Amino acid sequence: MLQPYISICIPAYKRIADLERLLNSIAEQTYKNFEVVITDDSPDDTIKDFLTSYNADFPLLYFKNEQALGTPENWNEGFRKANGLWLKLMHDDDYFATNESLSKFVSAIEAQPNQQVFYSAFMFEDAVNNKNQVVKCNAYDQYLLKFSPYHLLKRNYFGNPSCVIIKRTVPFFYDKRFKYIVDFAYYMELLLNNVKCLYIDDVLIHVGQNEGQVTHYTFKNKAVQMYENHVLFEKIGSKALKNILAFDYYWRIYRNFQIQSIEEILEYYDGSIHPALQAMITFQNKLPISLLRVGFLSKIFMFSCYCFNRRLL
Repeated sequence: MLQPYISICIPAYKRIADLERLLNSIAEQTYKNFEVVITDDSPDDTIKDFLTSYNADFPLLYFKNEQALGTPENWNEGFRKANGLWLKLMHDDDYFATNESLSKFVSAIEAQPNQQVFYSAFMFEDAVNNKNQVVKCNAYDQYLLKFSPYHLLKRNYFGNPSCVIIKRTVPFFYDKRFKYIVDFAYYMELLLNNVKCLYIDDVLIHVGQNEGQVTHYTFKNKAVQMYENHVLFEKIGSKALKNILAFDYYWRIYRNFQIQSIEEILEYYDGSIHPALQAMITFQNKLPISLLRVGFLSKIFMFSCYCFNRRLL
């Protein structure tokens, strides 16, 4: 069997209807030089039994994890099992927007062979709030990302992993310590290590959001947010705080969770807290929370704190 050009890697977990919709959107693709790799984290044979009766007209490799790997290690497992030159992660509740989606990814790759990662515009389908929205990365946003990867701390311009295709030779995996910020932490790692990333201005993916997703129920979880964002700080290094976007990111994290002391963080994270972050918490504690919650006032206070603590950065 010839090596497929693309491996579509699907980390599956019980959701039969969503998986079937995704597989049907794959079957409709006009570009055919691909394989599908399913790594199954389900506690039962729900996925296996479904695939036994699913009439796939494309190469489909199925792997049942002996023990559940969880998010995102099951994503990485798909990459490890894949044979393709390019790796295309697809969450089982996402799907291709048109039958030309895969072809457009390939056209972009062929037009820009020196690029290592491509990401596309997408349709965000929010089942929680019952609304859809096209999400694009305009020219100014693309410039900002090239100017500084820390703009990802303001907004995840790449979208979720289903919007991305990665060259096999890129030497990074998703960090299994993350749940909520796993995708943009990965993109930031790519950009900080000068991996070449290019945007495709076509809606190629439909991205779903539902109440069962890990990112939905970890969004306001203090334990998750304190742990993950301080692990992120380990990865990007204290020099990141010299960038006001990174400084503002941690300012907002502490403000939103009303962190009063270092001890609150150490309940969830066992590393050291940088002096500049400690000073940030002290600064916020001198201000009424009612003022910190006023957007423009919070920015003024943040900038004052940033200037006052430059010596610690």
